[in-house]
Amino acid sequence: MEHLTKAQIVLLTLFVSFVASMATGIVVVTLMQQSPEPISQTITNVVERTIEKITPGPTIEKTKSVIIKDEDLMVAAIDRNIKSTVALRTTVGDGGVLPAGVGTIVSSNGLVITDRWNFGLGNLYTTINGVQYTLDVISNDKGNTLGLGRLVPVTGTSTPVFVSVTMGNPDTLKLGQTAIIIGGRDGKTITTGLINNLESHSVTDKDTKVETKVLDNVGVSTRFSGSSNGAPIINLSGEVIGFLSINESAGSQIGVPSSEAKSIIDTVAKAAAAKKI
Repeated sequence: MEHLTKAQIVLLTLFVSFVASMATGIVVVTLMQQSPEPISQTITNVVERTIEKITPGPTIEKTKSVIIKDEDLMVAAIDRNIKSTVALRTTVGDGGVLPAGVGTIVSSNGLVITDRWNFGLGNLYTTINGVQYTLDVISNDKGNTLGLGRLVPVTGTSTPVFVSVTMGNPDTLKLGQTAIIIGGRDGKTITTGLINNLESHSVTDKDTKVETKVLDNVGVSTRFSGSSNGAPIINLSGEVIGFLSINESAGSQIGVPSSEAKSIIDTVAKAAAAKKI
């Protein structure tokens, strides 16, 4: 041993430890085989439990399900559109004020859609955030139920950037869907109903002979007064899919599809572009 190097001593130590471990294992196995059944079973149980504690089990990832209720969708839809609805008024007689329906802001530069009938009540105006605006008529075509105006500040200050609604596709509507209406004398009254009628007519192309259905009326189960004339009809996605057209004298109410509003806006935009050319 005195003539061995340090490396040889380390290797000799490891070899002795290995032989001792092997011998210990052989002795343990032999004793286990020769031991009575109760003792061997107890030792086995202890070993298994020790392994269970040392060996990590499978990792289970926990996921949280988010349930969106109709009530949450409704709140979001209202919040998305309420800043874009305005109560229209007109002056009558000796300074009297008359409610003139509801307008919906459809562009950031102040374009407003409302029922054409409201234009016949006189010069319309509204107040937004303490600033008074007149509603200048841009489109009042008799071939349409709806009309288009533009908000112009009375004081002559620069026109702000308005919050505009998002138009939806009324052709995708189904009977029984929830309809949200923002209207009333203040232009902020919330009412709900159901889509209970979808009236349409068919148009056949003369050349292709292809028949197309055109939606005429988005019927809403709730009845409204004239102060809500022109109010937007909103789905749970927060999209405007129609506008109320109310004739109190005739006792009628229809929902004009938003496709008519889109057509009016496009026509005005094309006419404005043509003038610039």
